[in-house]
Amino acid sequence: MLSKQDVYSRLADHFVGLRFDWEQGNHYKQKFGFILGTGDQLLLTPGGDLIRSEQPDKSGKPTVLYGRHGCDTTATVLDGAVKKHPLKSQALKLDWFLWPQIPSRRPGGHYPVTHTAIAGYARLPYVLVEGAIPPALEDAAFLRWHVRQFIWVRGRTNGESRLLVRRVKDGLKENLPSELAELRPATMSPKALGQSLDAAWLTYMKDRPLTARGYLENQHGKWMRGQASQMTAEDDEIRTRATAGNLLPPGRKTGEMAPYLSRNPTPGSPLEKPNARL
Repeated sequence: MLSKQDVYSRLADHFVGLRFDWEQGNHYKQKFGFILGTGDQLLLTPGGDLIRSEQPDKSGKPTVLYGRHGCDTTATVLDGAVKKHPLKSQALKLDWFLWPQIPSRRPGGHYPVTHTAIAGYARLPYVLVEGAIPPALEDAAFLRWHVRQFIWVRGRTNGESRLLVRRVKDGLKENLPSELAELRPATMSPKALGQSLDAAWLTYMKDRPLTARGYLENQHGKWMRGQASQMTAEDDEIRTRATAGNLLPPGRKTGEMAPYLSRNPTPGSPLEKPNARL
C-alpha cells in the first residue's frame, strides 16, 4: 500500500479493484487460453472490454496481462489507460459492490466465494446491509467516500434498515470481538453515519492481520519472503496511523472535505434534502 505511492494513488483515483473467482477465471481461460495467476491483473473498461497493454511482457512478447506475468503496472502504464478511456460519469451504485450473504450452488461448487472468505483475503471489515438501502448510500458522493473501506454484503431485504459492521477471525489477535458496529441509519444524520463507518474501519485497521503472515506460513508464498520485512514494516505503519486516528481510507486525500460537510451537495442527492440533517 505504501511502497509504490505513484501506482497506488492512480489506482485509488481512477480504478475500482475486482477479484476474479474460479468461474470468472474460466471465462477468461476460454477467451485467452489461461487463468490469471497470483499477482496477475487485467484492466477492463466499465463495460467489461479489455484494455490491452501497449507494452510487452517481461520476455518481450505482446500481452493482455499486467503485473507478475505481464507488463509492469507502472504509473506510466496507468496514465496511458486513463487517457485512452476517460471518465464519462460520476455515477456510483451500492448494487455494484454488494456480495451475497449466502452463495448459490453451481456446477463444481458454490458461487461466489463466501463474503467472509473474501473479507479475510482482502483484510477488510465487511458491512451486512439489512432492510432498505439507506438514502446516504444511494448518494454517489457519500458512497464514494466509504465504498473502499469495506466488503459490502446484502442481507435480508425486509424489516428495519441496519448496517452491521463485522470482521472475520482469520489472523486476528485473540479475544478481539467480531462485532465492530451496529448502525441504524434511519435514526442517524449522514454526518453521524459517515463518522461511525470511519470509526469502525479505524478500529479494524488498528489490529488488521499482517499481510506477510501468509508468506511466512505458506510454503507456496516463499517466493515473496524476501519482501516480508518490508510488508511487515508497512503494516506496522498502517496500524500506527490507525491508532493515531490519521490513517486515510483508499481514495481520500489529506484536507479533503467529507461530502456530508459540503455546503453544495450534488443536486438531487439525499444529502441536500431538509431532513438530511448534519
